Amino acid sequence: MAPMRVAPVLDGKQMPDAGGRCLEVLNPATGKVIAQQVCCSGDDLARMVQSSQRAFRSAEWQKLTPADRGVLLFRLADAIDAEAERLVEMELLDSGKPISQLRQVELPFAAALLRFYGGAADKIEGAVKNTPGGLHITMYQPYGVVAVITPWNYPLVNAVMQVAPALAAGNAVVVKPSEETPLTTVALGELAAEVGIPAGIVNVALGLGPEAGRDLVVHPQVKNVSFTGSTEVGQLGLAADQMKPVNLECGGKNAIVVFADADLDRAAEAAVFSGFTNCGQLCVSCSRCLVAELIADEFEQLLLGKLSKLKVGDPRDEATHVGPMITRPQYEKALKYMQQAPKEGCTILAGGGKLELPGGLAGGFWLQPTLLSGVTEHMKVAQEEIFGPVLSIMRFAEEADAVRIANGVCYGLSGSVWTSNVERVGRMVQALDTGIIWVNTMLVGYPQIPVPPHKMSGTGIELGMEAVLAFCQRKSAVINSDQTAPVGWDLG
Repeated sequence: MAPMRVAPVLDGKQMPDAGGRCLEVLNPATGKVIAQQVCCSGDDLARMVQSSQRAFRSAEWQKLTPADRGVLLFRLADAIDAEAERLVEMELLDSGKPISQLRQVELPFAAALLRFYGGAADKIEGAVKNTPGGLHITMYQPYGVVAVITPWNYPLVNAVMQVAPALAAGNAVVVKPSEETPLTTVALGELAAEVGIPAGIVNVALGLGPEAGRDLVVHPQVKNVSFTGSTEVGQLGLAADQMKPVNLECGGKNAIVVFADADLDRAAEAAVFSGFTNCGQLCVSCSRCLVAELIADEFEQLLLGKLSKLKVGDPRDEATHVGPMITRPQYEKALKYMQQAPKEGCTILAGGGKLELPGGLAGGFWLQPTLLSGVTEHMKVAQEEIFGPVLSIMRFAEEADAVRIANGVCYGLSGSVWTSNVERVGRMVQALDTGIIWVNTMLVGYPQIPVPPHKMSGTGIELGMEAVLAFCQRKSAVINSDQTAPVGWDLG
């Protein structure tokens, strides 16, 4: 089958005449080219932002009530449901994710996000303060044109996670997906127009981050930026010169903490699921497994038993649990960490290198799910984000040691605690410096639960009603009701 061709989406339609370079899109399961994407030139980006600015200011958009915007988001959710199999096929080709993961989790979650924010659109509330001599009103208003830059690990979900609250708040959006995985975001831009969202309200820019992403962020008509990706890129601060608010969701080096009184079988299941879902390419996954010394040997055996049942392979097989690494650079980076791990002094209990698969999968970006034992807190594998299928097992003696080790990284995105001690639950939830903590569960997420990153994991917030407010600018008004009060020096 010849590679498909995808282009930026302007006013609801692809732009095959865009003036930027062409880039190949690879299927990570096979290493073969599945698409040629036409990228934006600088002029294309400017046209796109101007289109969104016109659309935002148009009577068609401005006359819509918040409830009307909500209806449009509900329609987009229905369209995703109706087009689910087509979107699954695109995402499968683009990212190599197991088809069961796409059908059962990611497509339903994308639709659920749209429905949640559709319902949230008319629930943005300000406040009235009782101040002397008048009323003090605080309100929330849309910024106008916002830029959304998404990564390659969850292409459709990440796009919807930002676009939905931005539209609920009343903004226009220019979204730039990763050049590695553009297919479903292009489809999202087209679907938005098909369900009646005005042309230009959702535009999709394609291109490299240092080019198209940078041009988008620094454009003066872009008033708000949401970026999901690496901490290194988030630190660049490209929007700082123009004082633009920036919502950053970046890296994580998260810990699952298992105490001796936990349900060890369930905790081991959670650790394997967290460490290897999406081949470890999930920012909120727990890649460090902190285990009480008293039960560490037993727990390692439980992990090995769970790991032996994982099926890694063909994404089209409903029984597959783990697919390939999504990009070649990330594949090479994770492989390098695997190869360096024994040199740091830890032990490879399972995996530790490339995974050789037969037939059409032989050219894919396959790695073995890897368990590392004897990891100490100052090793690179314990401190640096690998973003691959590597679970590092670390031992602790006391609760205070677990807290110190868990907090002893520069990130603070998520964490998980496993214990039957209710008092310890309260202490650990307070002590762990992360934005979300799961207790006796793992990776449970709902649209209404906010995830606010701590430390070098980012700024701002994702999900929840709080995400809508992140796309709103605050305004106060003081309305005088005392005509006898002086307004200055009372000059007469």
